[in-house]
Amino acid sequence: MIDKKTYFNLLNNTVKKANKNDLDSIKELLTYINMNKPKSLFHYRSCSERSIEAFRNNQIFFNFAINFNDPYDCLVYCDIDAIKKQISKMLDFKNLLKLSESINDKNFIENRPVQIPFEEAQKVLNSLKNQNIKDIFNTIPQESLDTISNYLESLSTNTHNEYVSFYKSQMPIVCLSEKYNNILMWSHYADNHKGFVIEYDTDSLQTKCIACPENKTLNNCTNWKEVILLPIVYTNKRFNATDYIYDNILKTAFQKLGNFNWDLSDKFAQYKVNIYKHKCWSYEKEWRLQLYRLSNDNSITVKPKAIYLGCRISKCYEDILVKYAKEQNIDIYKMAENPSKIKYSLTKKKYKC
Repeated sequence: MIDKKTYFNLLNNTVKKANKNDLDSIKELLTYINMNKPKSLFHYRSCSERSIEAFRNNQIFFNFAINFNDPYDCLVYCDIDAIKKQISKMLDFKNLLKLSESINDKNFIENRPVQIPFEEAQKVLNSLKNQNIKDIFNTIPQESLDTISNYLESLSTNTHNEYVSFYKSQMPIVCLSEKYNNILMWSHYADNHKGFVIEYDTDSLQTKCIACPENKTLNNCTNWKEVILLPIVYTNKRFNATDYIYDNILKTAFQKLGNFNWDLSDKFAQYKVNIYKHKCWSYEKEWRLQLYRLSNDNSITVKPKAIYLGCRISKCYEDILVKYAKEQNIDIYKMAENPSKIKYSLTKKKYKC
C-alpha cells in the first residue's frame, strides 16, 4: 500500500539537487510505486461501440485531461509574474558575460553580479560545458538576440490560462481505480450502472516498450510506447508548475540560438502535472496510466483479468460482452445491490453462463 507521506516526499525529491543524480531519484520513486502497487486496477466504462470494441480487442484508449469532467484536472498553478522577472534577468547578457569571467573566482559568491541569480547563471554555464561563453555571445548575430528577446517578451501578451491549460492536452492518460464496487463511480463513469468495469493485473501495466516485443530502444523504435503508472495526489493545492514552465520557456528560447540545450531542473515534472487532484475526489482512489509515445497512436494492448457487468446493464450489451469475455477466457462477474442488508453496498456475483 502506498504511504502518502513517503510518496509525496519521493515526488518532491526528483527535483535536481547539487551532488545528486536526479535520475536515481526518479528510479527510487518508481521502484517504491512498483513495490507497493495494488494487485489489480479497474477501468469504469460505458457501453459505447468504441468501449465494447476496445474490450474485444484488448485495447486501452488514452484520453486528455482537457476532456475530463473536472475543469481543475491537470490545471497547474504558475506564477507568471515570477517567470517574467527571472527571464528579464536572464536577458541581461552583459551581466552574464561578467559572470562568465568571474565564475572561477574564489570570491565569486560575494562579488557576483546581483542582477543574475547564481543558480540560474550557473545552469547556463554548465549547459555550455567547455565552450567560451564570451566567444559564443560575441558571435551571435544581433538578429538572433532580437529573436530570443522578442520570444520572451511575448510572455506579456499571453494570458495566464494559456500557460496553465497547455499541459491539459499534452500527455495521454487513462484513469483507473483501486475499487470496482464504488457506487458513485458506477454512476459517474459507467452510465448509471448500465456499463461495465474492466479489471487489469497491475503487473501488465508496467513501464516497457509496449510496441516492440523484441529488444528495441527509444532510439531505434519509431513506434516507441512507454507507460508510467502513478497514484493520484489528493491535495487542497494545485501542482506548482512555475519552475517547470520557466524551464520549458527557456529551453524553447535558447534552442533558437542553436548553441546548447537548456536542462530541466525536474525531468519528472511532465508526469507530476497530471496527478494532482482536489481532496474531494479522494473517494475514487485513482491511479493514472500516462503514455509517452513517438507516434500518434494513443492506445496500448493489454488483456483484461476480469469484467464486471453493471447491475442495470441491458440484456443486449450483457450478451455481447459475455460472448467476447468467454472467447478470451476472461472471468465474468455481475454486480448486484443488497436490498436485504442495511448498508449501502454493491457485491459481485460470479456470472452463470
